[in-house]
Amino acid sequence: MSITIPSPLTSSTAATGPRAAAGRAPIPLSIYAVSLASLLTIVGILWDISWHRSIGRDKFLSPPHILVYLGAIFAGLFSGVQVLYNSIFRREAAKAANIRIWGIFYSPLGSLFCIWGAIAMLTSAPFDDWWHNAYGLDVTILSPPHTLLAMGMICLQLGACVSICKYLNREDGNPALLQFLFVVSALSLLTMVYTLFTDYLHVRAMRGGLFYIVAAAASLLLLPAFGKALRMKWGMTAVTGGYFLLVAFSNWILQLFPAEPKLGPILTHLTHFQPANFPALVIIPAMAMDLILQRNGSGAWVKSLWLSLAFVTLLAAVQYPLSGFLQESPYARNWFFTANTYYFGLSPNAPWRYKFRPEDISPWPALLQALAIAVVLGMVCARLSLRWGRWMQNIQR
Repeated sequence: MSITIPSPLTSSTAATGPRAAAGRAPIPLSIYAVSLASLLTIVGILWDISWHRSIGRDKFLSPPHILVYLGAIFAGLFSGVQVLYNSIFRREAAKAANIRIWGIFYSPLGSLFCIWGAIAMLTSAPFDDWWHNAYGLDVTILSPPHTLLAMGMICLQLGACVSICKYLNREDGNPALLQFLFVVSALSLLTMVYTLFTDYLHVRAMRGGLFYIVAAAASLLLLPAFGKALRMKWGMTAVTGGYFLLVAFSNWILQLFPAEPKLGPILTHLTHFQPANFPALVIIPAMAMDLILQRNGSGAWVKSLWLSLAFVTLLAAVQYPLSGFLQESPYARNWFFTANTYYFGLSPNAPWRYKFRPEDISPWPALLQALAIAVVLGMVCARLSLRWGRWMQNIQR
């Protein structure tokens, strides 16, 4: 597929540029749709994980699957209609604010991401159904159909962020509303990435070094870019706070609804949905990183180092003791902290149910070495993220 930039504007608009020529348009409905789609897909994934932990049966059109596919349809349909409208009905000045595809279509860059992501997600649906019929239940999160679905979701959510950046940078519409929509899309993307790495980011892993290496890479590749793209002092705090609220409210609400296992072996009898772990408190290092971004004068690599140091140090200071409370304290086994939730296929009398296994806890020398690796890797990821954030600040099409 070839993508070309439209020819320069006519003399009547060249003096003011694309921003003035196309900047007066209101926020299109597709922006609201893709932001909502980003949220629907990740809520559907959180619900689906709880469905597997609580019920076990995996139908093609289970309620969580419907919610995920509905998000894909919303994003693909509204983005596609926007592309067709731009291509057929818009004037040349408006077309100049979009990129040209195949010499026929005019599309915002973000809409292309959303369309590609929606196609990948909807393609994964029959693929996943066939996979289950052929091979049975998944034993891993990233089976081939789930990998395709995850790639589509990330593409869709990234497309939503890019779509909103176009209007944030051109100062169209209501800046506060656009920032809110961006936060919704960004927190959905952050939650999706954390969900993909669940095998490394669960409560038991928080006393091992790999948790902090994976968390630093995943978080610092996204959060600084979000902070710069949002153009607000507390952008990373808003995104991580939204992540916490999304996961926490999903956990609290799911527990209110009845659910019973329907797939053997059933070793633990359940009566309600079993949600995921209590969300990580990444909002605390995010606040420190926002303060670092607000300071001017440091070079990009120095700022990246400070961002990584702040994130890794504060995350370890918070999550290491919190993991002990969540895993071992009887005061965490309640509706709020969700430490008493359990998979029905595990024995309720497992000796390590409420204790750390010896292999879960890294010796202090190994942990400190892993934290140092996390800082170095996080610095590289933060540097890439800052560059990505500058790119997002310059999106005009």
